[in-house]
Amino acid sequence: MRLAFVLFALNALPIPAFAQMNQSFVQGFGGLRLAAAPSLTPTVGGTVGVGLTPHIQLVGEVGHISDVLPSMIETLMTVSPLTVRRSAVYGEGGVRLNTGPVGHLGLYGETLFGAARLNTTVSGLGSARTDAIANVALRFVNTTSQVGALGTGVILQGGPVVATFGYRYTRFFSDNLLDTLLSAGHSDVNEARVSFGFRF
Repeated sequence: MRLAFVLFALNALPIPAFAQMNQSFVQGFGGLRLAAAPSLTPTVGGTVGVGLTPHIQLVGEVGHISDVLPSMIETLMTVSPLTVRRSAVYGEGGVRLNTGPVGHLGLYGETLFGAARLNTTVSGLGSARTDAIANVALRFVNTTSQVGALGTGVILQGGPVVATFGYRYTRFFSDNLLDTLLSAGHSDVNEARVSFGFRF
């Protein structure tokens, strides 16, 4: 109901000339991973864009993804007493292209590249003490890896307020032993994402 109200309000707001020309923005976002195994693994973060032209922005993004394990590993974990969790805190920069608004709607596509800190935890090893020792040891093998992303979606704007509804594909690259064991050197995340913010 609240989402429907926000969409209605955006659609009712006028689009002044400055909003069509100035394409810089700041947004907060949330998302859910689209995985074969049923799960709710959220993503949260923020994005800043600097308009170069009415159709091109430089973008920077920081975020946290709760789960970056491959779906096959997650499926295996459902029949194992051992639980492995892997999350990522990341920062990326890149370029976003957009069609410009037609009425209140537009389309965008983006590509980004950056770095991520991958953090692994385990539970179910036998006791809380054993789990704690293992997780302390895992801190020494948690890694920083390269990350790349592609995204696309719909932009809805009214006045200075802007919302995006889209899809994001993210790949985390690494070549250390832990990453090779858990994900053959890379992990892919498919995500549905909603962002709200302001143009300036």
